[in-house]
Amino acid sequence: MRRVMTVMMGLCLAAGAAQGQEWYETMKFKGDVRFRHERIDDSSADDVRDRERVRARLSADARLNPQVNAVIGVTTTEGGDPISGNQTLTGGGTKKDLYLDLGYIDFHPEAVKGLSVWAGKTKNPYVSVADLVWDGDYTPEGGAVKYHAGEDLELLLNGGAFWLRENKAGDDVMQYGGQAALNVKASDLVQLMVGSSYYGTENLEGAQVLDYQNSNSSYGNSTENSVAGTATNKIYTMEYTVVEPFAQLTLNTKIPVKLYGQYAVNTEADDDDTGYLAGLTIGQAKDPKTFEFTYNYRDLEKDAVLGAFTDSDHAGGGTDNRGHKFQVKYQFLKNWQGAVTYFLDEKKVSSDPIDYNRLQVDLVASF
Repeated sequence: MRRVMTVMMGLCLAAGAAQGQEWYETMKFKGDVRFRHERIDDSSADDVRDRERVRARLSADARLNPQVNAVIGVTTTEGGDPISGNQTLTGGGTKKDLYLDLGYIDFHPEAVKGLSVWAGKTKNPYVSVADLVWDGDYTPEGGAVKYHAGEDLELLLNGGAFWLRENKAGDDVMQYGGQAALNVKASDLVQLMVGSSYYGTENLEGAQVLDYQNSNSSYGNSTENSVAGTATNKIYTMEYTVVEPFAQLTLNTKIPVKLYGQYAVNTEADDDDTGYLAGLTIGQAKDPKTFEFTYNYRDLEKDAVLGAFTDSDHAGGGTDNRGHKFQVKYQFLKNWQGAVTYFLDEKKVSSDPIDYNRLQVDLVASF
């Protein structure tokens, strides 16, 4: 942690020197701490599991000059999990690990208004109305380009090239994406966003599964066994070329309402290739004593998307699942929020469905 803070302080000083300002005039910090009680009722397990978890995140954004920012972020997580910052409270009070979550350069040239080019371990550059394809904690590694133009009729263009696995003696496993969307502000009360995304992998077919725990988990996707000596590994049987249309309608009434949906199809799969999600959010837990209610339903077939990066909470994560999400948030005070979330799911629905229900009770302090 001391090393991370030293790097962040160095960015602060560099930002101040570049602009002839004190560091605190250009540096932005943000972070949050979340405490969670979680209960998991998996019908394939012998017992219901109760556990307490914590997530802590901190990021710094340094404005080096009018065209360049540098961003560094750290988070708690277990074993480098790419889609979760949670740490289970266990181990007799052992210290918890911090990992690099963000580390990228943001170049936004003055000559092209609305353009940003990122390089490093970045935020997810794609617009996402929900988490059918991407878990909200996923931070990819590579480069991205973002462009937006217009106000009442806003054009959004996003693209990325990310490394999934670097291979010393062979071709790297890559993921490429492109996205276009229109955000139409019809009036002060009505806003509609429609768009479509393309995500394609390269050299994934025949590659060992992407499992940070090295336990040969395919997260629901189709695999076959590859034997090398005494080791047996699971490898992917296809590429994942996913087309994802999406839409979101926002009504900025006294109690705001959002209606949204996603559809995903993997054009490389012969079957079990589609997924969809539809939901709504009522209210916005932002100011003290405000609330927010969310409901959505999803059905995600086993090869619709790459299972390693989709939502980690629904049905224990991955694909080959379907179910409901209910969530209520309440803003107690400024920067302090509570939430209760319940997932009513089935997993392994392509073979023998297993009931999987999860309750989460959260307290979040943010700054």
